[in-house]
Amino acid sequence: MAEAGIDAGLLSVALLAQLAGAVRGEVPEALMASLVALVPTLDGVLLKAVPGTPYSRQKIYESDGLEVMLANWEPDFRCAPHDHGGASGFVALLRGSFAERRFAWEGPRLAVTEEAAREEGGWIGFGPEVIHDMVAPLGGLTLHAYSPPPQRMNVFDLEREEVLDLVGNFGAWIPTVEVPRTGFADATLDVADRVANGSPATIGDPMAAVHEADAGRPVIWVAHTTRYRGGSAAFGVAADTMVRELAAAQPDADVQLARLDGKADFVAEMDRLAAEGREIRELHFIGHSGMYGPMFKSTEWPEQFSPHEWREMQIPFAEDGRAFFHACRTARWFAPFFARTFDVPCSGNHGYTTVSARKDRFAWAGRTPEDRESLYLVATPGKKSHGIAGSLKKYTGAPVEPMTEYLPRDPDGVTSYDKVAELYDAAYVDITVREAEWAWVTEHADRARRELGRPFRIAEIGCGNGALLRALDDRGDVEAGFGFDDSTAMVGRAEARSGDRERLRFDRIDGPVIDLPDDSVDVVLSFLSFRYLDWDPIMEEVRRVLAPGGRLWVVDMVAQPVRARELPLLARSTLTHLRMPKRHPQFDKDLHQLTSHPDWLTMLRYNPIRAEHEYRWFLESRFPASTLEVLTVTATQRVVAFDSGPLEKGVTEPLSYP
Repeated sequence: MAEAGIDAGLLSVALLAQLAGAVRGEVPEALMASLVALVPTLDGVLLKAVPGTPYSRQKIYESDGLEVMLANWEPDFRCAPHDHGGASGFVALLRGSFAERRFAWEGPRLAVTEEAAREEGGWIGFGPEVIHDMVAPLGGLTLHAYSPPPQRMNVFDLEREEVLDLVGNFGAWIPTVEVPRTGFADATLDVADRVANGSPATIGDPMAAVHEADAGRPVIWVAHTTRYRGGSAAFGVAADTMVRELAAAQPDADVQLARLDGKADFVAEMDRLAAEGREIRELHFIGHSGMYGPMFKSTEWPEQFSPHEWREMQIPFAEDGRAFFHACRTARWFAPFFARTFDVPCSGNHGYTTVSARKDRFAWAGRTPEDRESLYLVATPGKKSHGIAGSLKKYTGAPVEPMTEYLPRDPDGVTSYDKVAELYDAAYVDITVREAEWAWVTEHADRARRELGRPFRIAEIGCGNGALLRALDDRGDVEAGFGFDDSTAMVGRAEARSGDRERLRFDRIDGPVIDLPDDSVDVVLSFLSFRYLDWDPIMEEVRRVLAPGGRLWVVDMVAQPVRARELPLLARSTLTHLRMPKRHPQFDKDLHQLTSHPDWLTMLRYNPIRAEHEYRWFLESRFPASTLEVLTVTATQRVVAFDSGPLEKGVTEPLSYP
């Protein structure tokens, strides 16, 4: 997992290495001096404690092996006795003096066994067995280093003699929300049994018996993304809220929380559960999503599982397992696909999602929602989906739109172009009727010919009836053309219309594999079909078959409401559209027959268009020398185009999975 936190740059690589070493032993004086010297800088990122809590919690670094947190202590406010979730580490006392108490079990009671004054500039070490509490009479600042980062902790309510099992983003105090509790007597029963039998007593972890019993319980797995776009901190609060409510509603289940940076983290969690022999009753994902599922990493380097990768993945669902993807637009394509792929009911949101202080209707969570104790991720109308009217409805308390559940069943029709191949072929016998797209392709074809000094070798992925390759061939642009499509009927149409063209060849593509030798083409083109492809696997094939200096061209339709600055382009695009029936009357008639046919509507339901930002972030992050161009726009959609520019031989850097 990559570094995460408010400002990982506060801690140098060298200092992080020293912290990682110190959690496994003594804290050197030089390290403490370095940490104390950071105090003026740390003051700039400190949060005030939430009212009613002893300190603020501010995570500034996290990796697989180390977590570093700041705590800004209120004067004379003692935290609750707590353990450290199986972690070892230390607390550096950067400002203020502290009084520490340590505890041990005496039968079913938790008793103080040691009290000590801890002075500023010192440190307090702990291991998995330590239970302690602290107080700063005049307030203070501490830095906490944990290895490994704790996912849960036990907090001990001395007044009620109960152990609180806290999962997620909690501090060492009694929360005001409902959380799983176990009486001291029940929690320590396993300790007494082990002592009576001459076995080591798990005195440092009175919940050990409870956690061991989890192995036979169904898992409710809740996860959220940590870095993808804004709002990840609020997602963490929403996930914590969900964990608490699910644990209270299903006490027989083991509710687990995972914080995900990249796709590899998701896969590692599934592998861990499978290796432990666990089964998932409910899988919940909170975060951002594109049309084809959850988004990970960052907008500068986005990650998304392709359909191919989902199909290759193993998720250990129980017989009654089900999945919930609390993210934008997951019900439009992804939830039914996930249900079919993993044979479990899957729910998603049809519209856009947002964090809310209420779960029944939208309630604004304020400018710093991450400071709240409870949040919910909900779907409501908003500006992105319904414009200004939607935004007004949202902020006046729009009711939450329920998730849509899909059962695992086969598609209710053919999802490829096979059933509509004849209608498509009739409409697009002449591809040049798509004037803006054809103009872009011919401009780039002219450039390619000038650079090469000859016609180019081109492979088209998603070639349909072959109309584009034939049009380029008619211009003399093609030295050799290879068309690939996953629709058998479309390939048949292409071959029938191109039988006398020796330079053109058409084949059916089977999965993300291009049946061409290495370095065999100058251009790979995807024309109005990139949305259907498994982007990551096919990109490896694109780079393989491109000769040195070769290019990737993408032209496709995407979803995006028109922006104010695009109004002139909208006017021009609308005028062109209105003129179409007179300029191309037969095309207009054939296109209407195609797009109104039930088989076409079924195909679109299972193969929707993606959002513009998905193309922009994916293509521009992989090929930073080029930008996505907008060719035409409507109120809600547009046509975009992308030319990668000449590419050196190599591969596009792969994502984290596989």
